[in-house]
Amino acid sequence: MHPDESSPPARSQPWRYEVALDVDKVHTAGRWNSGFILVGIGLLAICVSAIWTIAATGVGSWIPYVFVGVVAAASAGLVVSSVLRRRMLLLLVGRSASACTITEHGITLAGAPEIAWGEIEFIAVLNDRPRTDRLRAIPLLGRLGELTLKAGNGSILCEIAVRDGESLRRRFDDRAAARRVTLYGRWPDGRRRGVLSLLLDAVLSETDTETTVRAALAAASAHAIPSTVHASTLANLRWKAPRLDPDWPRPAE
Repeated sequence: MHPDESSPPARSQPWRYEVALDVDKVHTAGRWNSGFILVGIGLLAICVSAIWTIAATGVGSWIPYVFVGVVAAASAGLVVSSVLRRRMLLLLVGRSASACTITEHGITLAGAPEIAWGEIEFIAVLNDRPRTDRLRAIPLLGRLGELTLKAGNGSILCEIAVRDGESLRRRFDDRAAARRVTLYGRWPDGRRRGVLSLLLDAVLSETDTETTVRAALAAASAHAIPSTVHASTLANLRWKAPRLDPDWPRPAE
């Protein structure tokens, strides 16, 4: 891919940008998630045994129960999040070799149908790396953060918002994959906005992630579609929420 391929050429020329999934990276993340699932199940088994032991010894204090309960809840959360993340990664790899395809007709994210430019409400990119870099500076949290990144928790989130999320869901071949489209409140025209997301750096190399962001934003601009890049989750929410939910308070003019 040449450096200038991330920007659409003149309208008279056909244009296509396509970047392949980093399959090795995705499979590695899948293996990390499998490991997390086993660790979580093991911790849950230990918690059950600990509760039984505490009850059998007649310990009157509630502190051991609270401690074990917290560990059990964290372990259950680890199992559930790892199962969901692994399943989503497998859906991506099993259905498409391409992570993102952009043409003059529309944009396609891995495992999803093509979305025509006329259907898109906005494209938003959240760069969460400043926050994750701060967390990495904290010894324990930093190590945990590195492990979750290896398991597919990326920090560059691309969100494609469509005007009719329910219609987009119906175009998926797989019901589980269709649930990747998050639906929001119903607008006066009867439609519900929908957002299809992809953590780009979870499935792409560093270079391809940056190039894909530039290509998506350039294409959005070429088709007069609102787009934004934020480094703050709160700022990103404030920008996109009024465009997704009709009941969300509108910012003052």
